Amino acid sequence: MMTAGAGYSHWDVFIRLGHWLMAALFLANYWWLEAGEEPHEWVGYGLFAILCLRLVRGFTGAENGRFRDFFPTPARLRHSLAHFTEEHQSHQHQVRHTGLAGLMVCFLLLAMTVTAVSGWMQELDMFWGEDWVQNLHSWSADAVMLAVVVHVAAVLLLQWRYKLPLIRAMLSGS
Repeated sequence: MMTAGAGYSHWDVFIRLGHWLMAALFLANYWWLEAGEEPHEWVGYGLFAILCLRLVRGFTGAENGRFRDFFPTPARLRHSLAHFTEEHQSHQHQVRHTGLAGLMVCFLLLAMTVTAVSGWMQELDMFWGEDWVQNLHSWSADAVMLAVVVHVAAVLLLQWRYKLPLIRAMLSGS
């Protein structure tokens, strides 16, 4: 059986840095930078570049950061739902995402990619002024923001309820 701090030392620096950069860039664009202005666009391009690197890293990076390690298959989701309390009480999920956490990671990566691509599409002549592209960009950004709220709430709840060092692990890797 693992102790609360055991098993949380394997988030590599790329995963941690990418996580915090994506969070900071998304929040800056969502809350502070004016849509359509140059800083908003450049931050969006930066976010898309980090997303692309993360997608590549999902196939070539550290084991616990690879998609095959946490992709939310039906079996992983069933196991996660059936054993939620036991996994967290015994700290058995270590540095691996549970099925539910993997679902959130995949949703966030997909929704941020849709947001970034639809933002870029708005700058192309063929999509300039198209309402559906603007709506897709806005709706996907809102979906990401809602998922971020759920993600942060879940992390805080799990850290408090099960004494898991989730925030420390994502900051320091240990």
